[in-house]
Amino acid sequence: MRQLINLTNSEIQELVKILQKVNVVQFGSFTLKDGSISPVYIDLRILPNFPNEFKAIIKLTSKYIKRSRLDEEFDGIIAPPLAGIPLGAALALELEKEFYLARIQQKDHGTKKLIEGNIRNKRILLVDDVITSGISKVPILKTILDHEGILAGLFVFVNRINNPQDQTNLEERFDLSLTNLLCLENLLKLA
Repeated sequence: MRQLINLTNSEIQELVKILQKVNVVQFGSFTLKDGSISPVYIDLRILPNFPNEFKAIIKLTSKYIKRSRLDEEFDGIIAPPLAGIPLGAALALELEKEFYLARIQQKDHGTKKLIEGNIRNKRILLVDDVITSGISKVPILKTILDHEGILAGLFVFVNRINNPQDQTNLEERFDLSLTNLLCLENLLKLA
């Protein structure tokens, strides 16, 4: 899979303006999922609380994915809980792609599935809100492979990886490309 989206400065500004409107960028002292401390927190979990802005972000993201022809490279989307699910489901709907629910832990009741639906031999794009180091993506990437899905790539709305080697290691380990809509620098330049 190739790298995804080359946005113009005006497209980046439009996206950032929408995200600023709903205050997804917060400043303070935050412990991130990888354990590091950051003065900046990106909270895309609140985006669905703002239907107009949420719809705008999904429509613009879909437009850029189609423009890059990435939509031709995957059959379905999986998104990890919690923040990834509304973003991934909305994007799948907008792109008219299949969407699969995935769990971090196997249920101990019902069908005990980790993935709802059959992804065998399907090209799957993992969609999530933010990436910091990639460590939290490993279990779900393994689950996709364990269920005989084909990794078409990893797409995140905001890439905040500080160490480029973390991204390289993840891409090489799973033979995929990490692509993103925005990076932390985009958000901070215009914040």
